[in-house]
Amino acid sequence: MSNTTNPSSTRNYEVDLLRGFAIVLMVIFHFGYDLTVFAWASFNTSVDIEWRIFRSVIVSSFLLAVGMSSYLAYKTSINRTKLAKAVAKLFAVSMLITIGSLFMHPSTWVYFGIIHFITVALPFSVLFVRFPYVALVLGTICIVGYWWGIVDMSSLWRWSVEHLGIPLETVDLVSFFPWIGVVLIGVFLMHKNIFNLRFEKNNLRNKLVFLGQHSLLIYLLHQPILFGLFGLTDLVLGR
Repeated sequence: MSNTTNPSSTRNYEVDLLRGFAIVLMVIFHFGYDLTVFAWASFNTSVDIEWRIFRSVIVSSFLLAVGMSSYLAYKTSINRTKLAKAVAKLFAVSMLITIGSLFMHPSTWVYFGIIHFITVALPFSVLFVRFPYVALVLGTICIVGYWWGIVDMSSLWRWSVEHLGIPLETVDLVSFFPWIGVVLIGVFLMHKNIFNLRFEKNNLRNKLVFLGQHSLLIYLLHQPILFGLFGLTDLVLGR
C-alpha cells in the first residue's frame, strides 16, 4: 500500500494503477464492514466466503505492489537512509493505527495489520531485489508451505495471546505467512517488467493512478470519514 518505497524518480504507471485499484476495492470493503457495524446489514465480512475472497484480492494487490515498488526503488542501489526513513514512516503510521484501534475497537484492536506487515515486509523484500529468481522460489514456498500446513506462525500467535495480552480476535490481521510470499513474487514480477504489460493512459486510469500515489493517506483517512458519515446518518435518522 505504501508509496514510500516508490519515489517519483522510479514511479511506474502500472504499479500505481494496481495500488489505486486496490485502494478503491478496500474502501468498498470497509464500507461493507461499516454497514454491519452500524447494523445496516447482517452479513459478516470476516466469515462469509465472498467477503474473505474479496479481502484476499485486495491484500494481494497491495502486497504485490509493495514488492514491485521495492524492486523499482532499490534494484540499482540500496540507499539505507532512504530505506530507514520509509520504514520509520510506516512504523509511525502503524503505531497510530494501533492507538486509534484501541479507542475504536478496544477488544479487537489492531496489533499487526497491513501497515504493520508492510513495515516488516519492505526491508525484508529489499534483501531480494538483486535476487529476483530466489524471491520467486522463496515466495512460492511460503505460499504453498502455508497452505500445506508446513509453515505458519500459529504457535507464536498462541504464545502472544497468552503472554503478551494481544486480543484473541482483531479487526485487521495480516500474518507473515503466507503474505510475505506475495511480496516476494511482486519483486520477481517487477524484475520481469510485469511481463511487459502496459496500459494506455486515459481519464479513469489516471484517476486510479492518482489514488495509488496517495494510498497511504487515503488508508488513514477513509475509515474515520466513513464512520463519521455513518454516525451522522444514524443521528439524523434517529436510529
